[in-house]
Amino acid sequence: MKIVKYSVEELIINPKDVSKNLNKICSGREIKWEVTGICQKGEIVILALNQCEKSTDNYLFAKIQANSVDDIEIEIRTHWESDTYLMGIIELNADEFVALYRKVR
Repeated sequence: MKIVKYSVEELIINPKDVSKNLNKICSGREIKWEVTGICQKGEIVILALNQCEKSTDNYLFAKIQANSVDDIEIEIRTHWESDTYLMGIIELNADEFVALYRKVR
């Protein structure tokens, strides 16, 4: 098991760089990892990773453009239709959220 932590500030500033970092950790090294859990404690996002034989997933942090629960549901379904699955949602502030998605390659 491996724990990876990111600050909410990092996700606000550049979610693409955080995504690249996570993908490098999971598949860019000799030991391969997959995300098995995500949680948030205040300004820190904690990811649990488990070792795997080969990493075939691509992870993406993406801001959610949603003002209601219905909007979030539409966003989740839209990603699902392109084989991109929701891992969790992180609150950046009262009005902004970012989702962690897993794309099966």
